[in-house]
Amino acid sequence: MKTKILALFTAFIFILPVNNLSGNDAAARTGLNFTNLRGAWELVYSDNYGYYFRFDRNYKAIVVLYLHDSSVIFKGVYTIEDPDTLRINISAMKREDRLKNFNFNEGFVNVKSSYFIFKGRITGNSRARKLELKADTISIDGSDSEGYFEPLIELNYSGK
Repeated sequence: MKTKILALFTAFIFILPVNNLSGNDAAARTGLNFTNLRGAWELVYSDNYGYYFRFDRNYKAIVVLYLHDSSVIFKGVYTIEDPDTLRINISAMKREDRLKNFNFNEGFVNVKSSYFIFKGRITGNSRARKLELKADTISIDGSDSEGYFEPLIELNYSGK
């Protein structure tokens, strides 16, 4: 009896991973491309800390850092250097003393030599997609600014 249970358990352990890799799981973890990245992605923690990323069709990007009672907003353009590397060249930034209803058109200060490079991938299925980003290089006005982002950010897809 123990031998049959052990054999069944062993078969279950080896068959389950093969079934997951045979379709659903392969589609659940994909590299970045201009189609699957497009849209809005957000992660908000308690006490109003978090991130918002928006990637438009015209390669424009908005990145918002929620900082409890204020926000830092970055505007720029993005490119995908390879299927796991996202680069956002930052052209302007500003700080706002609010967490929503932002004015994305006025009040920005132009910045030079500023960019974010992330390693990333899309996970999940069409109903529950996530964008996983790991900060690789964060440079603002030529200075290293790694403290802006945590090591792994898992953003939920919030729409186009």
